[in-house]
Amino acid sequence: MPDQSTCAELKIKIKELEKEASVRIEAMVSLEEKLERYYNLVENASDLIHSVSPQGTFFYVNTAWKETLGYSDDEIKKISLMDIVDESCRNKCRCIFNSLIQGEILDRNETIFVAKDGRRIVVEGRCSTQFQDGRPVSMTGIFRDITDRTASEKALRESEKRYRALFENAHDLIQMIRPDGKLLYVNRSWRKTFGYNEEDINDGLTIFDLISPDCQQHCVETFQRIITEEKVHYINATFVAKDGREIIIEGNATCKFEDGNPISTQCIFQDVTEKKKMEEELFKAQKLESVGIFAGGIAHDFNNLLTGIMGNISLSKMYVKPGDKAFARLAATEKACMRASELTQQLLTFAKGGAPVKTTATIRELIMDSTSFALRGSNVKSDYDIDPDLWTIEVDKGQLSQVTQNLVINACQAMTNGGTVTIKARNIKIGEYDVLTLPPGKYVQISVIDQGHGVPKENLNKIFDPYFSSKQQGSGLGLAIAYSIIKNHDGLIIVDSEEGKGSTFSIYLPALPDTDINPNEEKEEISACSGKVLIMDDEEIVREVAMEMLSSLGCEAEVACDGQQAIDLYKKAITDLKPFDAVIMDLTIPGGMGGKEAITKLLEIDPKIKAIVSSGYAHDPIMANFKQYGFSGVVPKPYKAHQLGKVLSSVLRLE
Repeated sequence: MPDQSTCAELKIKIKELEKEASVRIEAMVSLEEKLERYYNLVENASDLIHSVSPQGTFFYVNTAWKETLGYSDDEIKKISLMDIVDESCRNKCRCIFNSLIQGEILDRNETIFVAKDGRRIVVEGRCSTQFQDGRPVSMTGIFRDITDRTASEKALRESEKRYRALFENAHDLIQMIRPDGKLLYVNRSWRKTFGYNEEDINDGLTIFDLISPDCQQHCVETFQRIITEEKVHYINATFVAKDGREIIIEGNATCKFEDGNPISTQCIFQDVTEKKKMEEELFKAQKLESVGIFAGGIAHDFNNLLTGIMGNISLSKMYVKPGDKAFARLAATEKACMRASELTQQLLTFAKGGAPVKTTATIRELIMDSTSFALRGSNVKSDYDIDPDLWTIEVDKGQLSQVTQNLVINACQAMTNGGTVTIKARNIKIGEYDVLTLPPGKYVQISVIDQGHGVPKENLNKIFDPYFSSKQQGSGLGLAIAYSIIKNHDGLIIVDSEEGKGSTFSIYLPALPDTDINPNEEKEEISACSGKVLIMDDEEIVREVAMEMLSSLGCEAEVACDGQQAIDLYKKAITDLKPFDAVIMDLTIPGGMGGKEAITKLLEIDPKIKAIVSSGYAHDPIMANFKQYGFSGVVPKPYKAHQLGKVLSSVLRLE
């Protein structure tokens, strides 16, 4: 039996062992609780967590890992790490695995796992290695599924790429500007329009470097409003390209703000330089049209008055002998009236024209008179080289005069320091294989030669285009009008020019057949005729002088003020069995029925009516194509007695 002291010692030892055991049990319980907590944390974590051996077999995977990849516990035992890594990432993962074995810790590593059902899952995570006695025993990886985030980022990048492509390839001019005016970004159209490259933009180019001096204040004020007001602003300004060209732009601008402060301004605008030019030219055309209407009205009224004056003069000459002084005075007055009539043709230049009213003529005097008229007040002289035996042509004298004046004026504008314009006229024959695009035959060639600066080669094909002009003065219509007139005469107009050596404009007009020399000047012989004639005109002076002319020709005449009265008188004459042999009708009756409407109704009454159209609007299409409208003849105002008699005799002889 142990003694009492020994027993006491044993009891103490037992108590110590019990206490130690209790502490160990508590520690084990605490450790188990901690392990359970950590296990629960790991097991319930949303991240994918696994632990693998150095050979890649799985020691442990958490619930999120299994749910995401879709493998069961039994299946996990049969696979290794590389079995779940996408083929595109395997080489990368092997390198990472080797680095982990070497003891490296890899953070924010991105790779792609493949789920059991084939889904590709992008993960990002942290990997580390546990060592024991210097040997790796396990690798732990904690991964986060970033598939959706990656997809969103990819979609965002693709969206940005698409919008950048739209931005870069847009036809609109797009720019982004800092609040201080420095350009942050411009698209391709912007760079192409203004001629700057990306290096210029990066070197600190500002929007204020582009603004035209005349537009600086307006643009600065507009820019200040843009960076202080949170709304869309309309832009209308003039910029200057790198090569000095002025470019008119218009569009919209908006500013992006953060905490009330401007961050950047985006501008989207269009180059409207050509549009503005077209609007200006349209405005010019509208002004010309207004002037044309006004000029046409003046010319019509003036020609009516000249008809009365010239008619009375031509009648007075019948009662005076050619050798008398009075006859000479009347002839001089008549010539002055003819010059006044030519002035009305200049007014009709601005009026809406139609087809040419052609008459047989020689053009020597017409060319010289038109040239002299165009050179008045200029520092340019004229020199003539005109064949004395020019062939006869069929031409609208007013329109050819207009063409000549336009070409001479163009020559004057080309010789700003003065000089000599040479006018040549020749008879030529064009053969079948001639380079000129005209049918073979006889032509009269008219050339206007200047000593000006010439036309650049690149502009030669555009020189006859409407509104094309290289001069600061002029509308650009003169040569286009000349081209149109000559074309309507079945002719041709061409230009030969070289910079620094002047220009030659050549006109080709068809000559009448079998006319090798000039005819004698037209004789003012009165063609005797008889018959009953109805005159319709709104001007009393025209009616009176026309009646007197017809009386001197041996005709009986009655008058009407407008188309309706003419119709009534024509019907009455038929009813009374005293029909009219011919009708002379004014084309335009202000506020009443004119000749165009009246002839339609008269043709219904008498399909064989012999009607003559007369008008102060010499360029009206009806005057040139009178037969298409039912008329048998035409006599433009102003006219003389012998001219009226010639037309009337011709119409009355028609069967």
